[in-house]
Amino acid sequence: MTAQRNDAHQKDGALVLTTDQPTFYTSTVGTIWRLFGPHRRAYAVALVAQVLMSMAAAVPVVTLVWAIERIRTDTLTNGQVGLAIGLVLAGVAGQYAFGYLSNRLAWTATFYGIGQARTDTLKHVQRLPLGTVRDRGAGDVSTVLTSDMEAVSTYAHNGLPTWFRAVSLPVFIVAGLLTVDAPMALVVAVSVAASLPLYKWTSRYLGRQALERGNLSAVANARVIEYVQGIAVVRAFDRTGSRLDWFHDAVADVRRINERLTVKLVPVALLTMVILQLGVPLTIGMLGYWYTDGRIDAGTVLIFLVLVLRVYAPLLQVVGSAEESRLAEAALRRIGALHDLPPQSSPAEVGPGVAEPSVQLEDVTFSYLPGQPVVHGLSLDVPPKTMTALVGPSGAGKSTVLALIARFWDVDDGAVRLGGSDVRDLTPEQVFDAITVVFQDVYLFQGTIRDNIAFGRDGATDETIEAAARQAQAHEFIMALPQGYDTPVGEAGGTLSGGERQRISIARAILKDSPIVLLDEATSALDPINEQAVQQAFAELVRDRTVVVVAHRLSTIRSADQIVVMDGGRAIERGEHAELHAAGGRYAQLWADRERASSWRLAQPEITGRAT
Repeated sequence: MTAQRNDAHQKDGALVLTTDQPTFYTSTVGTIWRLFGPHRRAYAVALVAQVLMSMAAAVPVVTLVWAIERIRTDTLTNGQVGLAIGLVLAGVAGQYAFGYLSNRLAWTATFYGIGQARTDTLKHVQRLPLGTVRDRGAGDVSTVLTSDMEAVSTYAHNGLPTWFRAVSLPVFIVAGLLTVDAPMALVVAVSVAASLPLYKWTSRYLGRQALERGNLSAVANARVIEYVQGIAVVRAFDRTGSRLDWFHDAVADVRRINERLTVKLVPVALLTMVILQLGVPLTIGMLGYWYTDGRIDAGTVLIFLVLVLRVYAPLLQVVGSAEESRLAEAALRRIGALHDLPPQSSPAEVGPGVAEPSVQLEDVTFSYLPGQPVVHGLSLDVPPKTMTALVGPSGAGKSTVLALIARFWDVDDGAVRLGGSDVRDLTPEQVFDAITVVFQDVYLFQGTIRDNIAFGRDGATDETIEAAARQAQAHEFIMALPQGYDTPVGEAGGTLSGGERQRISIARAILKDSPIVLLDEATSALDPINEQAVQQAFAELVRDRTVVVVAHRLSTIRSADQIVVMDGGRAIERGEHAELHAAGGRYAQLWADRERASSWRLAQPEITGRAT
């Protein structure tokens, strides 16, 4: 099954869709079916049970029609009365039985299905290039995984089953009326057919507005996340209250689209309901006309008068729930647009992997934005079990090189190789097994210290966790905490100091035990005690491994096997410390700048007057 693709890209922080090619989203029901994976069968049974529930609800109605016909012809017997009572009771029992089955299966299938959908979506996000994820922003991805998934969940366990029940019951009743008097049954259906174009237009309009509302909500969520993460800066610069315009504007955009939906949509929705309910007076009018004309008898009139409301009342529920269904459709389109983002390429067959812990960059060029390269024709050879240090001014491209080696991005030109294999020919698992990354910005997950260290290896034991912490110089401070390894670290590790977070991240990397280490050395902002501990932890981490390190303090890489000086995304010098220092080039200049900076002192201000 194919549909038109809604290619996703960003515009002012919001998701933009363009119709072009086949996409993850096909239709509301089809995409729910796809998202629910192994739980779709139980969900299908729940929908079938709703139809059976409607059939059971139609049994008393059909029985009533049959009884009226027997009364009209004076052929109703005592035995038939008992049969009618039995059928009515069976119909009521069937409604409760199928209703219970449907609700139970719909709830459980939705619960597990949405869980499966969230997991699959997160796995897809994990396979995306890091730049794509960052461009989408935390607010947009968070909205897809929370608000959008919740909208789909509500519709799946409530809206769609209600739609199946509400539509199937009138179908059964009209089918029964066709056997009584076909022309009158068609009159009943006229208003339904007349309201369909307006309902379809309303649904389409609401779908577009709901999608825009979802995009604006994602922007507002991003502002909330940004505000909470930067709350200290907000308070320090007094960006609170009425001065928080950037957040107020995002919320105002969401409010404006909600108002637009109300003003434009509610009158049209009410008009749809009015047209649909015109079937009642139309039916009564035609009954009166054909009865007086002698075409139908009193029994037929009575049957249609009894059943006509049973046709329109459920359909009014469908019209009233149009907003819920369109919100679900918009949410599914946004979920589908995220799945449409192409993941990084991966080989169809698993190759031999990384033969040796070496790193090579071959004439690599890379740009974050088209036409603005930040790495230009860089070549680099890092032999196994050696240390290569990247130095240079801020913005030289050092951290970008580490990200390219880890394949967080793909190069524009050239190749990055691990053990002689192009990283694009390796599976993500092969790349991640070969590499341990410790970047400057340490991130700890909400949980305990034990959880964060164990993140480095599946099945890590308490003994291996403690051993890694000891090597990372973290065991002593961990045991000084009230709960030791079970101490919660808070969101992003906010309850710990920078040096403590860094040592836990190093323990995590030691536990992973990969042969290649990429290290964005982060000691420049640490106090001397923490710096010494972190440096000792770094020494344990890089022992007998291949290391590429971005050096912020030149004193830490004097013993490196190779030092590469970068500037403007190019390697302008390379060699060992002694030869580079003696050459008098850019490295020697950086070293001289460091020595001058180390002698800086704050001058004592001159006092020119005396307080009286």
